[in-house]
Amino acid sequence: MTVIVMECAPESVRGELTRWFLELKPGVFVGNVNVRIRELLWKRICETDAATGSVMVFSASNEQGFEMKVFGDPKRKVIDFEGIQLITVTETSDDATEGATLL
Repeated sequence: MTVIVMECAPESVRGELTRWFLELKPGVFVGNVNVRIRELLWKRICETDAATGSVMVFSASNEQGFEMKVFGDPKRKVIDFEGIQLITVTETSDDATEGATLL
């Protein structure tokens, strides 16, 4: 199972993804594709300049049962914490202090 969420997805990429996935709502795609197709589609998403933020979650044989990839949106990053993937969100304020929060 693979889930892809894209913010501001261009029509051309949305059209290409609908060949392989169901589009549940604009920018949210769910489907079951092989590794080769999944990686080719992710490469296409990452090459698209108009995509401001994309997340792909797919089944994997690990403790969590899934893996994540994130492209764009520099406030969110996937980190590996002893074999478990977590999302870290970096917040910035006007006084130039930065903090990180794990979700």
